[in-house]
Amino acid sequence: MKLLRWIILPPVVVLVMALAVANRAPVTFSLDPFDPVSPAIGLEVPLFLVILMSVLIGILIGGVGAWAQARRKTAKARMSSPAGENLPALRD
Repeated sequence: MKLLRWIILPPVVVLVMALAVANRAPVTFSLDPFDPVSPAIGLEVPLFLVILMSVLIGILIGGVGAWAQARRKTAKARMSSPAGENLPALRD
């Protein structure tokens, strides 16, 4: 597993650094869909920050969704099994 991490992690870091260097220009991050010229809520941020934060939020939402699905699946499996099946056997 550590070898796989050392094989995958450096190229990902290089790509993220290249993305950050190539997209340093400021853009207006607007939450106002009705007035794109002068938005009521808007921030001037570098483009790479918008991209990286979008990816991070997507990863977090996907992780929470996978966690919730696994939790539901585990609860369903516990409910469908007989009562004593999940308990460890007692030894004399």
